[in-house]
Amino acid sequence: MTIARVFSLSLLLLAASRVLGVLRDAVVAGQFGLSAHADAALVALSYPDLTISLLWGAAVPAVLVPRMAGRSSAEIAGEAARWTRLALLGFGAAGVASWFARAPLVHLLAPGLHGADARVGATVLGLGALLALPAGAASLVAAAALQSQGRVQWQYAGNVLFNLVLILGLALAAGLHAFPWIAAGIASASLARLALLRRMLAGLGPAGPSAKRWPDAAALRAALLALAASGLTVLYLLAARALASAHGPGQLGVFQYAQRIGELPLHTLFALAAALALARLAAAEAAGDRAGARARGRQWMRSMLWVALLLGACGMLGAPLAVRLLFGWGRMDAQAQHELVRTMRCILALMPLQAAQLVLAARLNSHRRLAEQVVGYSCGLLALGLLGLLLAPSWWRAPLAYGAAYALAVAVLWRGLARHNADAEATNALLLVTASSGLGLLALLLGRLPPAGWTALLAQAGLAALLFGAGAVALLRHDPLAASVGGGLARRYTRR
Repeated sequence: MTIARVFSLSLLLLAASRVLGVLRDAVVAGQFGLSAHADAALVALSYPDLTISLLWGAAVPAVLVPRMAGRSSAEIAGEAARWTRLALLGFGAAGVASWFARAPLVHLLAPGLHGADARVGATVLGLGALLALPAGAASLVAAAALQSQGRVQWQYAGNVLFNLVLILGLALAAGLHAFPWIAAGIASASLARLALLRRMLAGLGPAGPSAKRWPDAAALRAALLALAASGLTVLYLLAARALASAHGPGQLGVFQYAQRIGELPLHTLFALAAALALARLAAAEAAGDRAGARARGRQWMRSMLWVALLLGACGMLGAPLAVRLLFGWGRMDAQAQHELVRTMRCILALMPLQAAQLVLAARLNSHRRLAEQVVGYSCGLLALGLLGLLLAPSWWRAPLAYGAAYALAVAVLWRGLARHNADAEATNALLLVTASSGLGLLALLLGRLPPAGWTALLAQAGLAALLFGAGAVALLRHDPLAASVGGGLARRYTRR
């Protein structure tokens, strides 16, 4: 399979996986509405992936892919076997610990849950974690081994399978009216993903002879440093979810649905842009072209800020219709949908800040400057925690604290990058401030509109589509990075 075809398939599977994640949330919302029961389900469903992301997710690709790239199949299989042993041992123990600590964990992750809802949430969380944690950690090792061979599409295929099985498990739990069956869905989905990835990995053949049964000390140190940088961003989400939950039953669901839908387009498009921008940036740096690398970095930032502004504005206009289509059934009434739209617009106003952080983190990674990321993310987490303590409980406390984390982290990361490359990028900084302020003002103006019927919803969605089309055409014509991406896709699908 050619590189272009692998890239296209990977992007398609990535988008499919994230869309299925949204549909999974829509199933939970349709069955339970905005209620404490829905929050209990969401905590149990998200706990394995968030825990693995926090304690394992960034370390595996950051360490294993470079170590495996260019090595023989036997060496890759051997390295994967060592890390799989560590994953099964460490996360098997974490699964058992989660079972015994299930009640405190639910209180920490969703402080708004009490009584029977907290108990049933704790039971599902504990049962699901027993198998989902070790299976999910081992799946990441297999995905990294496949990625080192350029077979990255299988990682996203595994995530698609995971979400499909989990949706079936949720439907079964709803049909049987047995909430604990959600745990069976979590475990089954995790095992199905692991089985698929291990089957693909088996094509490498047996591991070569080696005296080592565990990863070496140098690899473990590198993994810990990578986790220190990436794990803090997972804590942003966990802390914001906890602040939302403290406001009352169902509020954790509001924040999660808004965050997942609002951020999905930006992160999907960033994966496409990063593949091209990072390659050009790395080529300039390898050639010793410091000025060229700096110019490409500035262009990448500018492109992503314009994309974030376009996505944020279009998303705010189209949010009411999207929420009505995804959540306007089952137990999600009009008031619940209004709360979701309101929070989603707050999340969309953060798009430029999130785009800036993604680009800054990637550029710092290219210079092996993980320590500066740790400092930046720590400052962001501190800002989130302080605002969470100082602000009174309300619907806007979690989005505001979440936004403050990104704002301070971006400022610290940008200062670190400017010190390193002697370029503060004043034009891009002004664009970031202008885009963020503009989206914030648009969110306030749209929030004053009265509840709309289907005609008004379709009109707003039509305006969003026109704005997106005009913005996309302008970017493809005038933005160098967007033009390169568009040209590459056109050549791929028109065979030019």
